[in-house]
Amino acid sequence: MANNNRDWERLESVIRWAHMTINGFGLHIGLPRAENLYQIKAGKNGISRALGVRIVEHFPEISLGWLLSGEGDMFGRREDVHSVPFYDGDLTSCLVARREQQADASFAIPSLIKCDMAIRSSDDAMADEIMVGSILFLKKIDPEAIISGGLYVIVTPNYVILRRVRQQQDSSLLRLEPSNKEYDVIMLDKKQVEEIYRVAGNMRLY
Repeated sequence: MANNNRDWERLESVIRWAHMTINGFGLHIGLPRAENLYQIKAGKNGISRALGVRIVEHFPEISLGWLLSGEGDMFGRREDVHSVPFYDGDLTSCLVARREQQADASFAIPSLIKCDMAIRSSDDAMADEIMVGSILFLKKIDPEAIISGGLYVIVTPNYVILRRVRQQQDSSLLRLEPSNKEYDVIMLDKKQVEEIYRVAGNMRLY
């Protein structure tokens, strides 16, 4: 029982570090159900190697050895560093252009989670939190894996915007909140979401 409890402590550390709920974490790593994670929390199961490998595939900065055994540090050194393609331009043009054009450059930041792309923010609706011109590091997710209150770039047929997203009691709706009070809150039907990207980090340029 003690070993299983320590397994959960390590797994919980990863989930908290990723700023996710247990269910959201399960969806993010591709588990059809999060029941296995709850079994570990209850002390009934430990972290299997298959689960550990799955977690490290999605969060490569986590040490597999530490996750499975508790030995060493949570963040192990890796020889490979994930390269994030950077598209220099506004959000809308870049998310369209990246499908047809090569990236303008790339970033290699070891401490950053594996991201799909880096794009310069041009949305001043979030300027109180993210300065226009800052670099956003984006990770594409399933709309069902949204964590309420998180920062996302949302792609719809009509626009591409950066907003703080909150789940509503009506699960079909998303509340898109700006930090700049000059902009209105948008209520969006999930069916209109073509793509959604979690903002995994941002880099402010001076």
